[in-house]
Amino acid sequence: MPRRVELHCHSIFSDGTLTPAELVSRAVKNGVDLLTLTDHDSISGGPDLFSAAQAAGLDVRLGIEINCAGEGAADRVHVLGYGINPASAGFAERLTEFRERRTVRSKRIVESLRALGIAIEFDHVRSGAHETLGRPHVADALRRLGVVKSRKEAFERFLIKGKPGYVESMGPSPAEAIALIRDAGGTACLAHPQTAGKEIELDALLSSGLQGLEVYYSGHSASQVRAYGDYAASRGLLVVGGSDFHGPGTGREERLGIEYSDEAAGPVLERLQ
Repeated sequence: MPRRVELHCHSIFSDGTLTPAELVSRAVKNGVDLLTLTDHDSISGGPDLFSAAQAAGLDVRLGIEINCAGEGAADRVHVLGYGINPASAGFAERLTEFRERRTVRSKRIVESLRALGIAIEFDHVRSGAHETLGRPHVADALRRLGVVKSRKEAFERFLIKGKPGYVESMGPSPAEAIALIRDAGGTACLAHPQTAGKEIELDALLSSGLQGLEVYYSGHSASQVRAYGDYAASRGLLVVGGSDFHGPGTGREERLGIEYSDEAAGPVLERLQ
């Protein structure tokens, strides 16, 4: 029997719009058998996640997504971490450092937007975030101020590379993110691998210790799923996947979960124990 598994989703502790408890409720309605919360640079949603899941009878895990930075496309990737030990020495401290860098970046973005004559304050951004700050929170602030109508419009007009409000990411390198996850006992997997570039860039990430690949992703075509699946098989990588669900109003509010056969789910579930 196939299992519906969600290994990539976000809550209000990063740039999602639902609480962990609301995610659990949505997952139950969507027929999800296993839900893994992977907030950006944060594991703070864990207590609410586990509490809600116990009440609902849903199998859940706590993961993470770490945003990376660097000169090339293969540096500006996101690394998913599964099976981590949140109490691992230095883990929480590094995440705090990453979030502080995000705050600095957000302030610089606000300064760039103000230079364009937009009446936005950092407090407009900060007030809309629960913990981890990101460009989506700037986009939401612009929407609330009436400058744009959606996150998508905010990114396209101001926040993507080449637009006037863009500021380079200040995250860790992929090697640092992978090492942090592995040092915490976790499995490091590349999120939405199309952002990394071609095979040579993926191979470079493998040399840094990458262990898995998000083959099943909401933005992948059938041909991409096949190509990344073949690549993962040829390198002995763990095959993971998820919807990258962010919640209502984000443009990323698909049904939670993807279908796994028992055979395909086995290696994933083993790594998540």
